Amino acid sequence: MPLALPLPPMTDVPAPATILDADQQVMARIREGDQEAVVTLVERYQHELTGFFYHLSWDQLIAEELAQDVFVNVYRSRERYQATAKVRTYLYRIAHNLWIDHLRRQKRHVSIDAELGDESLRLVDVLQAPGGEARDHEDRDELIRARIQEALGDLPEGQREVFILANNHGMKYQDISVTLGIPEGTVKSRMHNAVRSLRDALGDLVEEQ
Repeated sequence: MPLALPLPPMTDVPAPATILDADQQVMARIREGDQEAVVTLVERYQHELTGFFYHLSWDQLIAEELAQDVFVNVYRSRERYQATAKVRTYLYRIAHNLWIDHLRRQKRHVSIDAELGDESLRLVDVLQAPGGEARDHEDRDELIRARIQEALGDLPEGQREVFILANNHGMKYQDISVTLGIPEGTVKSRMHNAVRSLRDALGDLVEEQ
């Protein structure tokens, strides 16, 4: 298991127990060492956290491992938690830190889009190569998925994470600001630029519909 990463700072003034929501009640139990409460938290958030990591890495195994690491970090640092923030935002803040740490470890990893000799061979180029006049729906769907993956992958890391949190997970700009530790205005700017870039990259797919 990886070492627990530094968690987002929490204020020292706990919320009154009478106003704790369901997630905060679970976190309070975890803070007391209740491992069954960890299972409850996993059941509530494992799927969406795995989806968050998957749309950043496009690797199911990595996504599942990092999602599991979120809950490991929560339990290891349980005594630091104070019920003054949304638990969902708190979890995504940990997830963001884990993703940044993962990127640092992968800096020297050879990409599938790496140059081969004098030419650049990318998986998406192979998928988009003409394969005959007949193309069934399954083939077309696969091409569209590849195009979307490529377009998302081409976004700067900050824009991609903001877009995924807002578009795929329905997170409000204010919560994204807390999650990523950046001003809300920066969140809006990154989202605007991400949407513009994706429209430019995928505009032909919209026109084909």
